[in-house]
Amino acid sequence: MLNLKRSIMKGNHFITRRWFGTFALATMSTLILGSCATDGFDEDESFVRDVTNTQLLSPSADDITITASTDGSKTVISWNIVDGAGGYNCHVLNVTDPDNPVVVKDTLMDNNTFAVTREEDANYSFSIRTLGDEKLGNTTAEDSTVVTFSTFSPSYTTIPAGTNLTEYFAQNAIPDSSDIVTYDLEGGAEYTLSDFIDFGAHKVMLRCQNKANKAKVIMASETAGIRTAAAMTLKNLYLDYSASSEPVISLSKDAPASILNLLGGTGGYYIIKDGAIYVNNCEIEGVNNKFMYDNNVKYCLENFLMDNSVVHFTTNTTSIESQAYFYYKAGFIKTLTIKNSSLYNTGSSSVKYVIQYNNSGRASRAGYDATEPQGINFLNNTFYNLGISGGQFCNYSAFVGQSNTTFDVEANIFVKCCVGGGGIARRILGQKAASSYKSGATFALNTYWADGAAETGVESYDDSGKILTTDPALVNPDAGNLTPQGAEQLSYKTGDPRWLTAE
Repeated sequence: MLNLKRSIMKGNHFITRRWFGTFALATMSTLILGSCATDGFDEDESFVRDVTNTQLLSPSADDITITASTDGSKTVISWNIVDGAGGYNCHVLNVTDPDNPVVVKDTLMDNNTFAVTREEDANYSFSIRTLGDEKLGNTTAEDSTVVTFSTFSPSYTTIPAGTNLTEYFAQNAIPDSSDIVTYDLEGGAEYTLSDFIDFGAHKVMLRCQNKANKAKVIMASETAGIRTAAAMTLKNLYLDYSASSEPVISLSKDAPASILNLLGGTGGYYIIKDGAIYVNNCEIEGVNNKFMYDNNVKYCLENFLMDNSVVHFTTNTTSIESQAYFYYKAGFIKTLTIKNSSLYNTGSSSVKYVIQYNNSGRASRAGYDATEPQGINFLNNTFYNLGISGGQFCNYSAFVGQSNTTFDVEANIFVKCCVGGGGIARRILGQKAASSYKSGATFALNTYWADGAAETGVESYDDSGKILTTDPALVNPDAGNLTPQGAEQLSYKTGDPRWLTAE
């Protein structure tokens, strides 16, 4: 969805709107006067020639249409033709950081539509100025029209800086909606939770629109944490769990009756579908307990996705039930994906499992068709000091050997993980060969580095023929610096991309 705001540029000045703010005169002047790439600028019979000797106007804001392409990858901008025009001077800027606008497109147009790349969660401005036609005696418009638009999903409200979120949600009911309800937190602002919050059956997004200056949420008690029984998104947040003994995310103890056997099955599962539990561009610090827990309720979470995030565990295994970071005691996650992220532990101990599901949990038992895919995806991650105590790493026995189970494990760096447990790839696959999974088990360019040496016997499970066997030489993982220095890892750009030095 595109959120539109409109303004007019008079001469060299903007009439500004909200976040569009104090966009600098010098910046826009440079863009307008600088060299432009011309998109097929020539005499075009589509221009109307019966308007002569006229001071032209730029298209009005109401005559400009901005939409997403069908696949969502482009933003399509079009406008009504101005009679007698010789063309249009067009500029698209990414103004997500209003102090540092980025040119997306700067061009002269001889038609009335074009497309630009559409980046998720960004603010943009589009300016257009009608150019004159000397042959017709028509002169260039004095003013440019500026339309601002956004690819952020609509916000329900912005919660003021300094708010205790536990009290806020206790006093302000979440509206009933079939869509996700988005609460924005202010960039760089600090918030607290004095106790856990439970969104229940409401789909909620907690978001900061400033990707670079995240909102900080501090868990201010041992019981502070986040619970849900529905799809949920945490985006662009810094979450400090140092004072909490709760999991980062728990599923609600009181599961909504409306989602029991939602798919028509008889297994007694509470199905969370129509969206994922999604953690995007978050930094999660000081995790003393599990990352995720089902509270011993028989949930089937359809999708969990973590992308572009960092999770710092400070583990003492005596505080973690079953010694698992993703622990579904009664249920399971149908598809778990972690990509472009770092999970590392600097605590005094390490847990036994990164992932553990109930031994009976699989998709068909929750009411899905027997061919419905279920599985695990690890893509471009860096893992450090995880799953050492007993070295099991993953345990989901009901997934093992099933024809609909899939694995995609590519370009990861595993350091000091699953030591003594018989191998990471072996544990991910449930001690079955990759070839035994009919729906596919893909491995490529992974590093399995244990205590100062590459794991042995990996090829029996990771049969890709593309295993990196050299030391990734992480700079200082115990201090949170997971930058790889190994030549192979740098050459293939493996691990969490945030640690790769820009070329």
